[in-house]
Amino acid sequence: MGTPFASLSFQARLTLVAATVVAVTIAIAAVVIYLVARHVVYDQLDDSLRQRVENTHVTFSEELTGVTRGGVLIGHAVVTIEPPAELGATSYAQAVSSDGTQTRIPKDSAVNLPVTKDDLAVASGKRGDYFRYDRVHQTRVRMYTRWIAPELALQVARPLDAVDNILNLLQLILTLVAAGGVALSALLGWLIARAGLLPIYRLRAAVDHVTLTGDMSQRVPDEGDDELGLLGAHFNRMLGGLDQSLRTQRQLVADASHELRTPLASLRTNVEVLQRAPELPPPERQKLLKDVVSQIEQLTHLIGDLIDLARGDQTPEEKEEVRLDWIVAEAVERAATHWPAVHFDAELTESVVLGQARRLDRAVSNLLDNAGKWSPTGGRVEVRVNDHELTVRDHGPGIDPADLPYVFDRFWRAPDARGMPGSGLGLAIVRQVAEAHDATVRAELPRDGGTLMRLQFSVS
Repeated sequence: MGTPFASLSFQARLTLVAATVVAVTIAIAAVVIYLVARHVVYDQLDDSLRQRVENTHVTFSEELTGVTRGGVLIGHAVVTIEPPAELGATSYAQAVSSDGTQTRIPKDSAVNLPVTKDDLAVASGKRGDYFRYDRVHQTRVRMYTRWIAPELALQVARPLDAVDNILNLLQLILTLVAAGGVALSALLGWLIARAGLLPIYRLRAAVDHVTLTGDMSQRVPDEGDDELGLLGAHFNRMLGGLDQSLRTQRQLVADASHELRTPLASLRTNVEVLQRAPELPPPERQKLLKDVVSQIEQLTHLIGDLIDLARGDQTPEEKEEVRLDWIVAEAVERAATHWPAVHFDAELTESVVLGQARRLDRAVSNLLDNAGKWSPTGGRVEVRVNDHELTVRDHGPGIDPADLPYVFDRFWRAPDARGMPGSGLGLAIVRQVAEAHDATVRAELPRDGGTLMRLQFSVS
């Protein structure tokens, strides 16, 4: 069972990833903005409370009448506290002595601020001024306590309703902006993913077309040099290769059918004659049997060549370093036995190539057989191996220059060779082996006649 994310389409996953990234980014930005704004607001509030305490006037008087005017009696002195006029109706002030006596400022204020041990410590001079949060009549306030006179501290508080309302509004705005940003990013991500994946959709349509119709001529537009454009170009090359392979297979089947039809018809005729005329004279009967055997050998050779061509179209085997000169030496010995009327002159130097020994042996044998077939009686075939190259030179009639482009085609046979034994696949196998080994093979016409076949391997 796959995860829910894996079950989504690629476009949906791209959209989800883009929206998630944007959402996380916006969320982080919103939190940072909120924290910075909150810090700035509270800093300004704290500065305001500090300024109000610093602007408070404190006077001492020995007259007890000061107590009636709102002073605070400390020992035998009266401390009169005059808060600044801009303290405002939304702010509260209170004097607190070290023994816990509280004096509201002004005296007609109906709000008593809470007093803690820390406030008494400030009044007694045992602690410095400080800020804190507290509640007054269920209202959250910001309080500042500071020493102003011996055994006396001043407390100033301000309700946080307005500040909290502003911060809550900011929080709401940031939340809405973040939600809108995520929605917009999801929409844009979907549109961008759809536009970016358009070549993929065209590629999928081409694959579906090929699957349903088998038509390899379908091509995908591969505009651009980006990854998707390169993917389209590679897909088109793959389709071209498959199309060419399919055409080659069809041509091979058609050519093989044509080539098999003639020997099969002749073989069937000879067998029918032997069956219908059992009383044939021995010489004629022996001639027919000899023809049957020859036709069977021709069919066997043709089928073997077809099998080699079919195997060559499959995935090649793993290559290894092989001695080309050794392979050629063994092939020359076999060719000399098969063509006793031809002299094979071999000059072989050490040459190591990367390839498959079995297939290379077949290609070399085909080149030598081709040279032996076209060499006159007593003729000489020159075989050379040097510097990753094999050349096979015969001194036969040579190839018509007009036929040079076709000598390595499947089932192609020169007009002069159609009466000679052979399937027309030998040189085609040589070219197939050369291509599988990143090598090149070509036929050349020396000035003094004959044919030279050159098989050249790349130097790794």
